[in-house]
Amino acid sequence: MDLSWIQEIMPTDFFQSALFGILAMVLVGSSWCLTGFIMGDAPKKGVDPCLVQFFGFLLTIAASILVLLGTDSFPHCPLPVLLLTCGALALGGALNFFMLLIMSYAMQRGPNGIIWAIIQSALIFPFLGGVLFFHVAITGERLLGLAALLAALGFFACGKDNSRQGTGWKLPAFLCLMICAVQQNLTTAPSYFEEAREVNSIVRTLASAIGGLLAALLYLLFRSSPARTLIANLHKPALWKYVAGLQCFNLIFAYTLFYPGMNAMADHGMGGMCYPLMVGSCIISFTLLSATALKERLRPLQALGLALCLLGLVMLCLPS
Repeated sequence: MDLSWIQEIMPTDFFQSALFGILAMVLVGSSWCLTGFIMGDAPKKGVDPCLVQFFGFLLTIAASILVLLGTDSFPHCPLPVLLLTCGALALGGALNFFMLLIMSYAMQRGPNGIIWAIIQSALIFPFLGGVLFFHVAITGERLLGLAALLAALGFFACGKDNSRQGTGWKLPAFLCLMICAVQQNLTTAPSYFEEAREVNSIVRTLASAIGGLLAALLYLLFRSSPARTLIANLHKPALWKYVAGLQCFNLIFAYTLFYPGMNAMADHGMGGMCYPLMVGSCIISFTLLSATALKERLRPLQALGLALCLLGLVMLCLPS
């Protein structure tokens, strides 16, 4: 993808700076609220969320192949490095697909706020992974920032629950937590290795989408009446609106911000902060979306959580 017009107005080394990494993570995380909105709104329109993901993966794969061929952006790295990097990202994409389905199952049976808080607390695992395995500096300020984010999640969980109460949600919720812990570390890990950074964002996006597509195919093949599900949804304009709106937006961010931003963060010893930054930004943006577009009242505890998120983001971004 040609970014020369951006480089004309910004210094070249900006795209390798910690500031670019931080801005990229905040923007990508903020965009995630769109995913939550679409996945929540699709069932209300009678659209199967699984098919939103399935056709989204197809669109991402087709677009990535076209961009790859059109720009000749094939990575120049040893084949084992390419296979390991793409394999890790494909597995992460597959895990994320199943995590979203299990999360939906849990939220139909239990309190949405608590389930969301449990799953989002997985952000601590890539941070700990960076500290334990990749020499990410752990400072008092970053620990306070992480504690502020975790406290904010607790306050958000205290907000009004709009889902019906039920049973059998705890095991699926904690299963999602464990899946997220693995998925986030798989997605972050390649950026720590100099050789793996030769695998550009287009190839990484393609690998992740292939993993998600394979997972979606397995799910569709083993569920009851997959053909009937497809036929019942294909004629609905809302399905294609969700696919186009979500995936086109995600593609631009994946190519230009997500993986390049993680590379820049890891290069400055801040790779473990990628997911905390994105999750914190996601929480803030979703809260603001709920208070404005969805006209939901921001309660005092949620306002306190928003303030703690902002504090946590600032503390995590402080240099070591």
